[in-house]
Amino acid sequence: MVGSALVRRFQSEPGVELVLRSSRELDLTRQAAVETFFADEKPGTWRSSAAARVGGIHANNTYPRSSV
Repeated sequence: MVGSALVRRFQSEPGVELVLRSSRELDLTRQAAVETFFADEKPGTWRSSAAARVGGIHANNTYPRSSV
């Protein structure tokens, strides 16, 4: 949700080039894959990741402050 909102917002911004990858294309939990991505793509000076594990209210109640 947050990532989608950011993409929609910045797609209409003049001069902004988005370099996007899905979680299937780039596993952010694999450091080597992330380093290769940055080496290959050479993104500009501003970078953001809105990656998250989402589980909804049930998950938040069941696993508070957890990385699960």
